[in-house]
Amino acid sequence: MVDPTQEPTASTRRRPSRVVYVAPESTAGGVGHYSDVFVEELRRQIDDVIEFRHPGPGTDTVATLRRRHRAILEAVDVPGPVALHAELSGGSVESFWPTAFVERRVPSVVSTATVHDPPGVVWLPGRTRLLSKSRVASHALHYPGRPVTRAVERRVIGDRSMFALTHAGADSLRTAFPRATVHHVPLLVLDRPEIAPAHERPRAVGMFGLVYRGKGFEHISRIRAALDPSIALRVAGRGTEALPPVEGVEILGGLDGSDLDDFFGSVRTLLVPYGQRTLYGPVFPASSVAAHAIAYLTPLVSTAHGALAEMADDGGAVVVGGPADDADPIPALSAAAQSLVDDDARLRRLVDELTVVRTDRSPRNVVNRFVDVWSR
Repeated sequence: MVDPTQEPTASTRRRPSRVVYVAPESTAGGVGHYSDVFVEELRRQIDDVIEFRHPGPGTDTVATLRRRHRAILEAVDVPGPVALHAELSGGSVESFWPTAFVERRVPSVVSTATVHDPPGVVWLPGRTRLLSKSRVASHALHYPGRPVTRAVERRVIGDRSMFALTHAGADSLRTAFPRATVHHVPLLVLDRPEIAPAHERPRAVGMFGLVYRGKGFEHISRIRAALDPSIALRVAGRGTEALPPVEGVEILGGLDGSDLDDFFGSVRTLLVPYGQRTLYGPVFPASSVAAHAIAYLTPLVSTAHGALAEMADDGGAVVVGGPADDADPIPALSAAAQSLVDDDARLRRLVDELTVVRTDRSPRNVVNRFVDVWSR
């Protein structure tokens, strides 16, 4: 008989024979793209993977959520070890409610979730298609009802296992959900073509990502003014094409494929001037922008906002300020980026650190950590 108090070993673990995966579609934004890569690697490690892919937040009716819940129950209620895994992010009722309480109906299933925006699991649990038609109505319900939302999340999560993609996010989940088991795994890093080493690229600073509140794109003019005129400033990402033109700044818009390769091959460092982006309180997501930089071995210069401070310990980044620093970060960030651009020795050292991080966070290594937890 196996002693339940002992950590499982390779001989006692039961690797799932089936994984039921609930996640947004590719078109649903960053979590959707992440899910594509995750499930592709998952299929290399698990033979039987059943996907339930759904549209982005606020698209499903209550009836649709119920149908998906019933379909998931059928998919997990089969002989053999089965794992149910969901991708949960702000407003993602499409994954949250259909996977709720499945482990109570089918006790043999191992039910887990990756929480992309901790410490909240879904933040807006009532944001179905009807409520999403009115932004005002949605926030009028959810903002004053935050304590109720957290109670609902605790009730639904119970003692399930959750994964967070940052250490700060994992710590926040352990505080908010004391009954749950929380694991930290890093955000996976995609395989990208090899490009010129950072110190051999043009003397340029880059900014990259989706234009959104708190991402720092409103500071482009100030950053341009703070940098030496001989250093180029290049900006890319979805929504940047709508930014007002700034003299001395190359605004490239959304990029994919070889165009994205060329962008990272044209900058020596990536600037990440993030700040507070939500009225609902601190959030500790992983940075997909940082993951892109790691993939292309491009050193970062970043604020310490949210979980970004962890990059200083992870390697490959210069982090300016502290998590509680309310001072204007732009002068210090710009100075740090300018200093790094012309420091070949530091660039080489940071690239060496990023190389180690990139290997550790390969899709194979990251997904294997999930499978290991499901096998316990």
